[in-house]
Amino acid sequence: MKSSYCVADTKDYFSGNLRTTNYYSFQALKKATKNFSETNLLGKGGFGPVYLGKLDDGQLVAVKKLALEKSQQGEAEFLSEVKMITSIQHKNLVRLLGCCSEGPQRLLVYEYMKNRSLDLIIYGKTDQYLDWNTRFQIILGIARGLQYLHEDSHIRIVHRDIKASNILLDDKFQPRIGDFGLARFFPEDQAYLSTTFAGTLGYTAPEYAIRGQLSEKADIYSFGVLVLEIISCRKNTNLNLPLEMQYLPEYAWKLYERSKLIELVDPRMRNAGFIEKDVMQTIHVALLCLQAKANIRPPMSEIVAMLTWKVEMVKSPSKPTFLDRKNRWKNEKHSWETVSADFPSNLESESPCLTPPPNSRDFTASQSFSGTMVNV
Repeated sequence: MKSSYCVADTKDYFSGNLRTTNYYSFQALKKATKNFSETNLLGKGGFGPVYLGKLDDGQLVAVKKLALEKSQQGEAEFLSEVKMITSIQHKNLVRLLGCCSEGPQRLLVYEYMKNRSLDLIIYGKTDQYLDWNTRFQIILGIARGLQYLHEDSHIRIVHRDIKASNILLDDKFQPRIGDFGLARFFPEDQAYLSTTFAGTLGYTAPEYAIRGQLSEKADIYSFGVLVLEIISCRKNTNLNLPLEMQYLPEYAWKLYERSKLIELVDPRMRNAGFIEKDVMQTIHVALLCLQAKANIRPPMSEIVAMLTWKVEMVKSPSKPTFLDRKNRWKNEKHSWETVSADFPSNLESESPCLTPPPNSRDFTASQSFSGTMVNV
């Protein structure tokens, strides 16, 4: 069923750098997934559907199947993901077990994550409730996975699609960053790449969406949005909410300005109790990740240090620029061109010097909080 090589005919694409991994026959994966039955469907992404599979030895796996109608871009994503994921290893990155390339079939076989993807929990698709300790464990694990990709791996990698559905959770709710189909290797001597936008709107850094300037700072922006989602337990954009609450980063900023950030927290978590200063510190870190100019966002190593209280925040966040307000832009006669004037034409690579946001370490019950966050 297996051999020591994966996709021998794609080695030319990888310039001989493809590392060995298990090869699975298409028939074996078809059998494992019960002919890719709808009952085995775990989810669907841009790459294609993902199915639960059970191999002959009883091992449970997640099988990602490239949709046959995909263009050459889909093939490129497949090759990119195999190369990428076999080149890196970290406890907070999903582990590729093997792959399949037979005729038009392109499949990736991953370890199965018992608690599936994070979006199912924080978007209310299940009844699972995560306490603060579990949420923080997930946030910190994602941060450490990104730190590895950006700073600690032997190759510098930008993921480009950090979002809740691409975060998988094991049986202990330890997070794994998955779906490297859009990831890019990044030259060490370049501050950014000019490239066509690819990713998910709502998580998109402004300099990348507007100018096509890609760097690890784009992942950091996406991470900031994701942290707010995890804490509030809602999607970054929900047009069914009152106007000021529809776009999560914008709503978080308004609460920050009013010193009412507690209203951002999932009401269930507020009722269950948590250490307020730890949650507020994490929200402040998220706001620092959402800075409009990329060079002001802290690197992931500094984010991890702030989350674990190893360094103090030494700068207040400035107001982010919000991109998910297309209808209001139209009404206010704004355009991409006028918005883009707010951003530099080049990204600087230096790390920012941070200073403490107001009350960043000292959140007390004497602060005045009011209102209730809608949980959706």
